[in-house]
Amino acid sequence: MRCNAQHPAMRTRVCGLWPSHLHSAAAFAMISCNSGIAEMTRQAEIHQIDSIENFAEFAYAQEWTDGLPVFPPTRKVVTAMLDYIKRDADEVLGTIFPGDGVATIENVIANCAMAGCLPEHVPVVIAAVQCIADPTLLITTTQSTGSASLCTIVSGPAVGALKFHTREWIFGPNGGRANAAIGRAVRLILWNIGRAHPGKLIKGTMGHPASWSYCIGEEQELSPWAPMHTDFGIAASESAVTVMKVGEHSQVAVPINTVGLNESITLLARNIGRLGITTSGGKRGFVFVLNPSLARSFADVGYSREKLRSAIAERAFKYSYDWQNDSKQGESVPFDDMDRKTPTERKMFVAPVALDEVYVVVGGGVAPQMGQCVSLSSRSSAGRPFVTKPIKFPA
Repeated sequence: MRCNAQHPAMRTRVCGLWPSHLHSAAAFAMISCNSGIAEMTRQAEIHQIDSIENFAEFAYAQEWTDGLPVFPPTRKVVTAMLDYIKRDADEVLGTIFPGDGVATIENVIANCAMAGCLPEHVPVVIAAVQCIADPTLLITTTQSTGSASLCTIVSGPAVGALKFHTREWIFGPNGGRANAAIGRAVRLILWNIGRAHPGKLIKGTMGHPASWSYCIGEEQELSPWAPMHTDFGIAASESAVTVMKVGEHSQVAVPINTVGLNESITLLARNIGRLGITTSGGKRGFVFVLNPSLARSFADVGYSREKLRSAIAERAFKYSYDWQNDSKQGESVPFDDMDRKTPTERKMFVAPVALDEVYVVVGGGVAPQMGQCVSLSSRSSAGRPFVTKPIKFPA
């Protein structure tokens, strides 16, 4: 069966008839990787396969996937997503580093389809793409030798509406389709539109295991506070996406029932010192994902989210082994190496942590007998460590 006609609703980028002819995500990637937006008007390549069962091998051959199997972006699926969001297929959202591919509504949707997204997931992915394309985020550092990853945090009413898994095993695997599919869509967009292929345009030496799908939703039902996006000036009644450049991801036990609240804050602050190993200068970012019982314990004695952020920042320092001339950056000052057994040959430096470098998210299992926290630390001081955008669902 050949594909001779184009579906008018999909302009020139839809091919064939359901189910054996596919909306070409790779063609989109090839078109969008050109620097000129004018190239987007070119007719996309039409790919045909004998049966839908052959799609997986076809996708691997076309390098449309980072290694995990993907779903076929058929005309039926892509059209349903376009119909849902009611936006122009050719609308440009920005360029995606490192290949500077042009992200449009249509090629973003094609990657959402391959990730297994539902139509209602697409506005969340679009907001994440807008964060990634924001030049202030500067995701160049996530493609360098340090192998940082992009973490997507969804907050607000959308978390419940889209059925995010927000409790035990919040970072997965947990069976939550929204968590996994939206995280996968972000990754495939970096792969297919940004051309973030290891050994080619990205040079991470070790990689990051969370990069397959790094997306969580903030717990709201058990949270004592408003959504975390209110710290960025977005109303609590709205939903938002925060994208963060994460280098270190560490789980921290906070034995609040044993050591008390005051010492628990010190433990959280010390975790910044342990994680902030790259540079003590410049702007960094630290996100603490507190399990609900730990967040409730702080709230019950009068800690708002901002008050807790401030308390952590006041006690924390960014530590660094001086290999990047830290003495010339920011407010860093010399600090004696605490390791007396094997002291370093170079100086250690510390710098204060600002309130706008520390943020708090609520999520994970309750675990009332033991506070738990996941600490996320930005890899580099280049650009902003995170960007937040509101999610715009169709009316």
